[in-house]
Amino acid sequence: MSTRVEINGKRHYNCAGVPRPLPSVTTILSSTQSAETQRKLAHWNQLNPGVADKAAERGTWIHGAVENHIRGLTVKPPKDYQPFWDGMPAQLDELLDGAKVMWSEKPMNMPQWNQFVGADGVGMIHYYDAHTEQGYAGCCDIIYKDKNGETILGDFKTSVGPYSYNFPRKSANLDPDLKKALVSGVFKLKKTQLQLAAYTLAAQNCLGIKIDKTQIIVSTPTERWPTQVFTFSTKELAKHTEQWLAILKQFYADMAVAA
Repeated sequence: MSTRVEINGKRHYNCAGVPRPLPSVTTILSSTQSAETQRKLAHWNQLNPGVADKAAERGTWIHGAVENHIRGLTVKPPKDYQPFWDGMPAQLDELLDGAKVMWSEKPMNMPQWNQFVGADGVGMIHYYDAHTEQGYAGCCDIIYKDKNGETILGDFKTSVGPYSYNFPRKSANLDPDLKKALVSGVFKLKKTQLQLAAYTLAAQNCLGIKIDKTQIIVSTPTERWPTQVFTFSTKELAKHTEQWLAILKQFYADMAVAA
């Protein structure tokens, strides 16, 4: 049985022990965007045909390259992807120095977690409340125990511009394109924080581990920000989790209304 399934054009996953396919984390985030945001996204896709597909292909390649690098395999990027890869190997080696990788797209060094890999080879974790019959599924990119003994759940992203914690100050004398990229980077970071919160709950539910911190690792083709790392504390993660659970509740409420 395939792990991934499409229901009404939206990605779902079959998960062991769950009676029906669960929506993906990205499906839930996309479905709960405001109508205005969805309109702007559709308009942008019309003006930039094929760009989103190319970005998705690039992201898929980077994810595979990261997985291979972590496993000690040689990575040879295509010319178009080289700028996105240049800063990643050194950053990965620094983050994982003295660490134990437990999950890299699928279980690693943790054979007891192999039950969370489908027959089609897709690694998948989920969160499901049997009482409410609500839940979701997804695949986090990496879980590792760092040299300080903290368990970190991370997500790899590629972006043509940098991610950012904060919006640029109005008084900042920045190039208009850079200012626009930083504004976009804030929204990208906030969305990924929610993904990480969702995966954290799923990891704790399926794998029985406590996640101490979450992390976003972003590769860009820029000289100034070749690879960015954003790490979030337990306190920050708790806030992101509260926000995610509110979105999850909204998603199922909207589904009930539409049914």
